[in-house]
Amino acid sequence: MKLAGGGLFVAATGAPTSGSATQPAAAPSTTPIVVDGCSPSAPTAHYLSLLRKGGVDSWSVSMLPTLLQMSALHEFVDKHSKEVGIAKTAGDIRRLKAEGKISLTIGWQEADLFAMKGESDWWSKPPKTTMRLFYEAGLRVVGLIYNLTNQFAGGCLDPHIGLTKAGRVMVAEMQKLGILVDVGGHMGEQSSLDVIAMAERPVVATHSNLAALNPNPRNTSNRVIEGIAKTGGLFGVSAIDPFMSWSSTDAGKRTQPRVRANVKRYVDELDYLKKLVGVDHIGIGGDFTVGSTSKIVPDESFAFPPEMTYVQDPIQYAQGFEDISKLPAVRAEMVARGWRKEEIDKVMGENWMRVYAATIGA
Repeated sequence: MKLAGGGLFVAATGAPTSGSATQPAAAPSTTPIVVDGCSPSAPTAHYLSLLRKGGVDSWSVSMLPTLLQMSALHEFVDKHSKEVGIAKTAGDIRRLKAEGKISLTIGWQEADLFAMKGESDWWSKPPKTTMRLFYEAGLRVVGLIYNLTNQFAGGCLDPHIGLTKAGRVMVAEMQKLGILVDVGGHMGEQSSLDVIAMAERPVVATHSNLAALNPNPRNTSNRVIEGIAKTGGLFGVSAIDPFMSWSSTDAGKRTQPRVRANVKRYVDELDYLKKLVGVDHIGIGGDFTVGSTSKIVPDESFAFPPEMTYVQDPIQYAQGFEDISKLPAVRAEMVARGWRKEEIDKVMGENWMRVYAATIGA
């Protein structure tokens, strides 16, 4: 979920702390890793506490693609260097866990900054972009498009528009460089299928829900989910309520009482995915927005029309899984339904780790 207003999170403040004396590197952790594969919450000490309460080792920070936001995140990590570090590989995630730290992987939900006007050269062979700069700064997960069509791909509100020539260049370069490509969800059906068809590494849907269980335009079809699985990727399940409980048939009912999704409904998504593509292709992608701008008014929003969501202020999540600290409730519901420990470990993070190793590096 990208948000209206000034940005996904508040800029971090505080000067970088001075480095400490060099210590022997901790051995990489061999215990199961717990990953939130996508949440655009503000990077704050409070959110770190929620991650720890939820048992999360790795958080994929989803941000607006701006230089200011990238800089703010690095400043936050400097200020809280004893608690958190930026991970550029799967090995970094395990190492940081062994050091008692939460790891951050950096993600964008749209790729416009790779080819901003005046910052790209589409006449050269091959086209020159800013991709390498942001890769060096830690960017590792990128979706090409956010709901509305851009120069790269059709958004979920234009599901029949496919990947453009420029989009194909971007996908090829991302996979070559080691940036995980995010499809489904915000990206339209045809563009997602086009990415899947050309993929040479796993691709993922970092934070979406199932169109088969609720025909919301933000949700992803079985066809795309099965394609993601065939690349070796996974589907990260969002905890946002309307994507599980709201569709075009509800668009005229926003003032009427409604039934909210809850943690049981969230695990229904996991159960469905297990039957559809198997346990190896499921992950958590909570899409939590703690501390971020969060007002959405469908009657006034072009990217969030009434058929996609009801009036939200703040954004509503599944009851019982309102923020990442409640992740143990999901685990408990999975246990109650007979999921085995090794299956739960995969969904909670080890599937993400396998995909990370195959895409951003081991």
